Amino acid sequence: MSPRGLGALVAAAGAVVLVLSVFADQLGIGGTDEFGWKQLLGAAVGVVALLGGGALMYLPPRGEVEPGAEE
Repeated sequence: MSPRGLGALVAAAGAVVLVLSVFADQLGIGGTDEFGWKQLLGAAVGVVALLGGGALMYLPPRGEVEPGAEE
């Protein structure tokens, strides 16, 4: 799998985790009616995965020199 495809997969999984964590109570999968520590942890993990996957999607492939860069 290419780094761009892997980045897209990680970003999509992060987005799903983020949305499920934030809306867990409304979806009926949360334990209480308030925003708990598990939801906060899930949201943080989702944001990190979303940003990390997004960054991975925009990195140049290995061995490829960016335009204007000298070796």
